[in-house]
Formats: sequence, C-alpha cells, structure tokens
Amino acid sequence: MTAPATTYKAMLIATLGTLLEWAEYTFYGYMAIKLATLFFPQTNPNLSLLHTFGVFAIGYIMRPVGAIVFGHIGDRYGRRLALMSSIILMGIATLGIGLLPTYSQIGLWAPWTLLGLRMLQGIAVSGEYNGAAIFLIEQAPAHRACYAGAWIPAAAASGMVLGGFAAYLVSLPDMPLWAWRIPFLLGGISCLIGLYLRRHIAESPTFLRAKAQRALDPMPLMVVLKQYKRNLITISCIAAFTGIYVYIGNIYFVVFLKEQVGIATHHAVFYAMGGQALAALSIPVMGYWADYTQNPKQQYLNALLAIALISPLIFWLALKGTALSIGCAMMLYGLLNGYSSAPMMKLIYDALPTEIRYTGSSLAWSLSAAIFAGTAPMVAHFLIVDCQWRYGGSLYITVAATLAFWILSYQPNYADAKSTPFPMT
Repeated sequence: MTAPATTYKAMLIATLGTLLEWAEYTFYGYMAIKLATLFFPQTNPNLSLLHTFGVFAIGYIMRPVGAIVFGHIGDRYGRRLALMSSIILMGIATLGIGLLPTYSQIGLWAPWTLLGLRMLQGIAVSGEYNGAAIFLIEQAPAHRACYAGAWIPAAAASGMVLGGFAAYLVSLPDMPLWAWRIPFLLGGISCLIGLYLRRHIAESPTFLRAKAQRALDPMPLMVVLKQYKRNLITISCIAAFTGIYVYIGNIYFVVFLKEQVGIATHHAVFYAMGGQALAALSIPVMGYWADYTQNPKQQYLNALLAIALISPLIFWLALKGTALSIGCAMMLYGLLNGYSSAPMMKLIYDALPTEIRYTGSSLAWSLSAAIFAGTAPMVAHFLIVDCQWRYGGSLYITVAATLAFWILSYQPNYADAKSTPFPMT
C-alpha cells in the first residue's frame, strides 16, 4: 500500500492518542474487584462490586454530553481541535483518579469524587473514538478506507491490552497496595504527551474542502436530528452490539473467570488480555480484507451471525476451566472481534455527510453505548450471579448480535447511495 507520508504520520499520532485514552478508560474495568474494596464500604462485597460497575456505567451515561460538545467542535472548527480537546480532558481526569484518596481515608467523598472523574473520562472518550476514525478515513485513499478506519478500533483494542497488562502487574500478590495508582498517573502524563504530538498534525483535507465550499452548518446537531434519523439507527446498532460484545466478552470476562471458574484475578486478566491482543492484531488485517472484497457491510453481517452462534461456545469453553479451553475461548473472541470491528468504521463514515459526520456518529454511538455498553457488565453480573444463569452473558451477546443483524439487513448501503457530498480524491 502506498500513501503520503502525512497519512502515516496522522495514523500514528491518532492511533497513539486512542490507545492511551482507552488504556486508562478500560483499566478501571479490569480492576473492578480491587477498586470495589478501596472506594466502597464492605458491608456486602457483591453489592460493592455492583457499585463499582455502576460507576463504570456512569462514564458511558456521560458520553452523549461529550459527543455533542466535541462533535460540534469537530464539525464546526475542525477534527484536529476536537481530538486535542478530548485528550486534554482525559489526561486531567485520569491523573485525578490516580491521586484520589480511598474510602478509608476520606469516607463517602471517595466514591463521589471517583464518580465525578469517571464522568469526565466518559465525556472525553466520546470525542476520541469516532472522531479519530473519521479523521483517518478522510485522509486515506478511497480504496484503503476500511484499512485506515480499522486502525482506531485496533488502537482501542491495543489500549485495552495495555490496560489489561497494567492490571495484571498491579494484581500480582507481591505488589504493594498503592500500585493500582501507577497506571492512572502514568496514563494521565501520557495523555498530555499525546496532546503535544497532536499539535503537529494537519487538519483533515475533507473537512477543509467542506469549509472552503462553505458547506459547514452552524448547528450540526439540529441537522442530524431532523434529517438523518434512519442513518443514526445504523450507527446505534453497530455501537450497541460492539459494546455488549466487548464489555461482556472481555472486560466482564475477568470477573466471570474469577467468580465462576475460580481463577486468580491476575491470571484472569492475562487470559482477557490475550484475547484482546489477538483482536488488535487481526483488525487491520481484516480491514485490508474488507477493502479487497469491497463489501464491508456483508463482512459485518457475516461477523454478526458468527458471533451469535459462537458466543455460547466461548463461555462453555471457559467454564471447562483448563488453560487450553480458556485460551481457545479467548482466541475465538479475538478473531471474531477483529472480523466484526474491521469494517464498522467505514460503515459509520458512509452513513453521514462531511458537515455533520463528527456530531452524528459520536452522538449515535454514545447514546447507544450509554444504554447498552456501559450497562453490559451489570446485566451480565445480574444474569449470572443473581439469576444463577451461567450462560446468561453469552446469550445476551447472541440476542444483541441477532437483533443487529436483522435491523442492519434492512438498512440501505450508504456507500452505494453516495451519502458523502465531498468524496475523497
């Protein structure tokens, strides 16, 4: 593949920022059991864990706020400025968590402050994920759009691996109690380094063309809500399924392995990290394949069917409890994650025109994530623990994949409809 040097530079800097933000955002999920003991009263350990996942969900509830704010900035003033602003906020919030006293030190101020900082992280990350993918696809040659967009979910998956590795290290038996703070502190500083790097990348040429032609709308949110409701359904379905699959199949899987299979936390994190690492490696490869076949929508639908059928098998293998069976479960998770994630950013990109793309994609993704992704660990925990249904989490994934397949099958192919008024050259 050939591409201008500026494209590779933009890809490196954009993906690095996404990696750093997602490493810190998901580290919290991996450390849910540990944080439950530090920030919530221990009258009921199971209730404390639910509270911790509740704070996890709050970060998602705040995502629509960030989508509106950063989407407006991205569509009115430029993708670059929005990406710089989001990483500043993430750095501040992450440093704050790393410095936060625990419940034993300041009482109820600890969980409430943690809640506020997670809200800021939720706002920040909503301006990053879709915006970075849009930024890269708008700079890429048209025949490499899936490949370019695939690097952002790959970076997010890599960030989850990094967060998982950090959780693995701080969960080792010999690590001091305060070791959980180190990844947050380093992550906050790294986000500020990412800000410095983003200052030196050029603005999206597609956005600049739209600006030169005076096609930018002063109120992109109103245009999205009035004229593009059906387009938003496509993005919402993709976001809902992705959140449920990733946060049950990987983030909550750590808790599942510990509580249902009886594996130590640091070993459970290691398995989850391996599955996510395979996903990170396979996403760009599958993105290249989606460009080669020139049918990203069909690849995504095929992935939904495969995940609907195989998810119960993943949990069945995990419950076997052997290293080989759990490894096979995570291998299936990682490969299916790569197959489904690779074409999705191109589908989202095609669903909306340039002048409202940042706002519309971020809003639809964030609303859906707030409802489905942020609550996925709590739903899985309720089905498996409270309802004593060990396959509840896997069947929730199957239902989500089946519904997404059915809805998206009836949605138009927006790439064929040429919904983007400023095509790449």
